[in-house]
Amino acid sequence: MAVSQVFPAEQQPKLKVTGQGAPILLLHSSLSSHKQWLPLAALLSEQYSLWLPDLQGYGSNKAVAAGLTPEWSLAAEADAIMALLSPEQKNADLILIGHSYGGAVALHLARTHKLKVKALVLFEPVAFHLLAGESSSEAQALTAEVKLLSQQMPTLAAWDAARLFVDYWQQKDYFRFLPVRMQQQMAAQVWKVPQDFAALIGEDATQADYARLQMPVLLMRGADSRRAALLVAELLAQSLTQVQTTTLPTGHMGPLTAPELVNQQIMDFLAGL
Repeated sequence: MAVSQVFPAEQQPKLKVTGQGAPILLLHSSLSSHKQWLPLAALLSEQYSLWLPDLQGYGSNKAVAAGLTPEWSLAAEADAIMALLSPEQKNADLILIGHSYGGAVALHLARTHKLKVKALVLFEPVAFHLLAGESSSEAQALTAEVKLLSQQMPTLAAWDAARLFVDYWQQKDYFRFLPVRMQQQMAAQVWKVPQDFAALIGEDATQADYARLQMPVLLMRGADSRRAALLVAELLAQSLTQVQTTTLPTGHMGPLTAPELVNQQIMDFLAGL
């Protein structure tokens, strides 16, 4: 069972803030950190205040315990983010940007009104609970695929679990040829990924819930991504009432592998708000 750890005050995770202007909260993908958004933050810092947390278990944030039977929730992740914010930040009208797991957390924050979200920018938010709610054979097969991946990871050595996860989203042997330092960093934090899967699959939300979101949304996806992520994007595109969709020539990790392309889409969307 996953539990929160208690840290001394000097070890508490911190929220990185840069830039000035209207606030944007940026949420990274699994097995990453706030650093994935630094190139975008540099582009936006003259007009916006960028809030860059490390999600639980990643970067400087170690506040979740591992377990062979992962238990975690998007609500718990969202509450951990809220704990990083000041009262003024919690009450500010802001824009949410999220990729993959971070995109699903962003949807939860918007749907539950924990923050005052005036616009959403999402790159393949992996809201796998939407697949589980579909009756089609494709959706059920993809749900089984994702569940199998999440069940395999806790049984493996850290390096093998990281390789399995990275190669799933990229391609076979992608992890093998990463720099050794990056492999080590991923292996050290890979235990959080099954917790993320548990949260994504277990979220109690439907297409009807997402249809109630009444803010502009930019929904991006990669043409070469996994079908599980693409079908989630299709379901969200059907649900969201003020959505602008775009397909880019990337895979699921587009914000990291093609940041110039993805960031330009984001800047154009923000300029049009």
